[in-house]
Amino acid sequence: MVHAYSPVLAIVFATIGAGAAVSSQSNSTVSTSYNTNVADYDFGDANYSYCGADYPDSSTYTAVKDATLEFLQLVVRHGDRAPSYFSSDMGATWTCSPIESIYLNGIGSKQQGMTGSYQQQIEIPQWNGKYGYANKAWSGSCDEGQLTDKGIQQHLDLGARLRSVYVEKLGFLPYWLSNTNQVYLRTTSIWRTKNSAEALLNGLWPYRGIDPSAQIPLHTYPGAIETMYSNTAACPGLSTAMSQITNSAEFGAFYQSQAALIAKLDNALKASGSSATSGWSGYVDVLLARQCHGMKLPCSSDGVCITEDDVKQVMRNGHYELAFIARDHPLVPQSVRLYIGSFIGTLRDQLQDAVNGKTGDLKFSLYSAHDETIIPILGALKASNTDMLWPAYAANLALELWKKKDGSRVVRVVLNGRVLTLQESFQWCDMNACPVDQFFKYLETYIPSDITTECA
Repeated sequence: MVHAYSPVLAIVFATIGAGAAVSSQSNSTVSTSYNTNVADYDFGDANYSYCGADYPDSSTYTAVKDATLEFLQLVVRHGDRAPSYFSSDMGATWTCSPIESIYLNGIGSKQQGMTGSYQQQIEIPQWNGKYGYANKAWSGSCDEGQLTDKGIQQHLDLGARLRSVYVEKLGFLPYWLSNTNQVYLRTTSIWRTKNSAEALLNGLWPYRGIDPSAQIPLHTYPGAIETMYSNTAACPGLSTAMSQITNSAEFGAFYQSQAALIAKLDNALKASGSSATSGWSGYVDVLLARQCHGMKLPCSSDGVCITEDDVKQVMRNGHYELAFIARDHPLVPQSVRLYIGSFIGTLRDQLQDAVNGKTGDLKFSLYSAHDETIIPILGALKASNTDMLWPAYAANLALELWKKKDGSRVVRVVLNGRVLTLQESFQWCDMNACPVDQFFKYLETYIPSDITTECA
């Protein structure tokens, strides 16, 4: 998530339990989080791992029949990271490489950015027992939420896999990146998304030098106007829309069914009501990050320890919660418009420009962001339960624009190396080759027409 927890899931936590009615839930032929309780929900998670997503595979990747690839958009989640919640009493050591930054020669200088670099090294001193706050932190070299060395390697590997498909197999992207106008890169202002993008591009084009002509501009929006994650400060209406969902009887029943587990987790984490327990994202943040590194799970002061089964249920609760608030509740179209609709509009407009021949040399756009960037897009598209699971580290969502021999164009949606699957009850288009006009028409439901008015 972006900070200690998702702004949207903070709303979730703030609105549960206080007057939310409980109602009985019934199953239907299609299992959704709105019509099925969490115990009976069909997760389709047998092959799921939060610790790392699958990548495209050149040995199984096939081109759209009788078509030529024209444009590629890729939305990725950052790689493995340290938790976003600082804790000193769990015996953890987190290791992160220094963050490289360019040393500027001078504003306006022709040699700007070429005179050297420095490293931002996170230093966590040993507690001296007298002053300072080192006793409140873990040991190692990671800040809260910082990309770990494992996370860097994940995106190097993802970039190499992308190279095997889009460079070596399709010949769509160049072997050498001599024209950086072919690439557009945007990240959030959070360091882990920047570092993930850098690693991915280094895997995709491992032979780039430091010549100024090889520099790829890294675009970021100020946090106050960011559209790649939920921005309740800029859009107060999102808080209202989410509250309507989380105050529903169905959502209240879900949380009440998990009351015993919540109490156990809070006791072991010694963090009830803190950022570590703000919705299931807080529990996932603390526990899954540790599990992915093979660390011991926390225990309470009276010796009651969180178990692997507890973590599995935490993860399933997280899947269920995200499906409920981003895909299944009847008010989702309204909330997703405010949640991620502006970014969906950006993706749509760029694809429209590509169709109209207005993108110039640009062939590939990379958006390095967060799990809460990807999940509402999947919810809007009505992804199947299996593809609606919590986006793993280095999750990758590709939108490919293809031109067929007859001149028509189609969009293919690929999640973690496989064509996206949709809910059985909502097969609105073939995600392997969706006619572009039909794809754009469908997205209109989730793109604001007047964001100022809708957010008020």
